[in-house]
Amino acid sequence: MSDETKPDLPAATEDEANTALDAVTDLALDSTIPAPIRRNALKAFDRLCSALIDVPVGALERRSAEKRSESEARIKIREEITTQIVQQIKVDPEYALKAGHKFAEKIIREQLNLDKISAIAANEFNKEQSDNSGNQDTSEPNEQQAAGSTNKDTNSGEEKVIDDDWLNSFETEARQKSSEDMQLRFGRILAGEIRQPGSYSIKAVKALSELDQNAAILFKKLCSMCIAFERPTDRWVLDARVISFGDGLVQDGPGKYTLSSYQIDVLSEYLLIGSTQNYMYPYNLCIQSLNNMRPQPFRHQGKDWFFDPFDPIQEFRFSGLSFSIVGRQLFRIVDQDPIPEYTEDLKKFFADQKLIMFEAPRQ
Repeated sequence: MSDETKPDLPAATEDEANTALDAVTDLALDSTIPAPIRRNALKAFDRLCSALIDVPVGALERRSAEKRSESEARIKIREEITTQIVQQIKVDPEYALKAGHKFAEKIIREQLNLDKISAIAANEFNKEQSDNSGNQDTSEPNEQQAAGSTNKDTNSGEEKVIDDDWLNSFETEARQKSSEDMQLRFGRILAGEIRQPGSYSIKAVKALSELDQNAAILFKKLCSMCIAFERPTDRWVLDARVISFGDGLVQDGPGKYTLSSYQIDVLSEYLLIGSTQNYMYPYNLCIQSLNNMRPQPFRHQGKDWFFDPFDPIQEFRFSGLSFSIVGRQLFRIVDQDPIPEYTEDLKKFFADQKLIMFEAPRQ
């Protein structure tokens, strides 16, 4: 493409793209990360990252050359198609040139979105690695934990690899996201999928992509109030729900935390919530004195919590608005707002059930 036909781009585009690639390649070639996870990172970033700039790592020079060749071929094909269109429909060449500029700008803008999301994924992954190393348990890991840390399927023992169809869907949805909030959410999903393929379904990616501002605000409110139980080996959210207090959480009414029927319909439309009935789920594993050698915490407000009973309890169940599978997957990427008064009311509710809700001590 000649200088006269190149689209005008923001001056910071190249710097932003290079910054993104720095973060991506640092992660993909980090020898301290288990090899299966690095392979997933390379596969994802090779698919998503820029084809318009060099990859600044010697180990990836061959792939960089292939990327440049692909890009140059696409440009030549586009120019040839433009020429043919001009000849066939007898359109003003100036009009075709401007249309070509718009198309090129769109392609570059979408690629820059993917670069930014990839950089966010790399940074989120590195942040989690740092947090895990700082809070690492010195005890010997059990067999399941060891399998989870090496990114293997605990049932088959086979190494998990990011699915090609998943990457296709993710790329299609992510390239359209220009807002910082959406890029952050997509980056977190990509980081989670690199670490543990299968953590986020294609349906969850599409649901996030279609989420409008109103639904996002409502879902964030639910995430800020809910309690959740995660499988310790891979942080898969087995249950997430907002407890129904005496004032009736999920109905029209004057209660402090009520949701209208319309709001429930909105959340249902985006596949974020499951049953609104009084479905029960046992949280016995979170009670520290039910012959549990090591009770499992539940999550609330981004922290781990346990129950301590006033009296011996054989079975403990509670009801509330439950999240769907999609909702439970997206719950992990939502930043929660502090609602101290709700947490206090939650403690009072459990106290009426003869349970003390207390925060897990920091290790």
